[in-house]
Amino acid sequence: MRLVVAGGKHFVDVEQAERELDRIHAHQPLTVLIHGGHPLLGTMLERWARERRIDVVRYPPNWQYLGNRAEAARNAFMLTDSRPDLALVLPGGRDTRAFARTALGMGVPVVAVRGEGDEPGPDASPWQGDDVEPAPPGRPQLRLLTLA
Repeated sequence: MRLVVAGGKHFVDVEQAERELDRIHAHQPLTVLIHGGHPLLGTMLERWARERRIDVVRYPPNWQYLGNRAEAARNAFMLTDSRPDLALVLPGGRDTRAFARTALGMGVPVVAVRGEGDEPGPDASPWQGDDVEPAPPGRPQLRLLTLA
């Protein structure tokens, strides 16, 4: 299975990410792990994948060429180019929510993970509370998938 992982730029709970990866990998073995080059999370993802002999594809944003649009452009390209079977969306902000909605719009199932001890802030989890925030009219609703 091809898994794409997204998370906010302030996401630092690598133990939580590893637990989610282990849970998904146990449910259905991964063949390719795809990520956007987050300095801390990306390093952990690549180490985790290497230990399990899973191929890795990295899509870092091109800040120099695209400026402030780099993340959104990278996210759109990463989803189209990598053809993931599943998206793991870790806590993040507006760009992370947009990534999840784009994935859903492309028919990619999304596993959205709430942060432990989420607090309001620039990169707080969009999955706070018991319910997922409602999508704007005309946008796909985020679905929390449970792997049994």
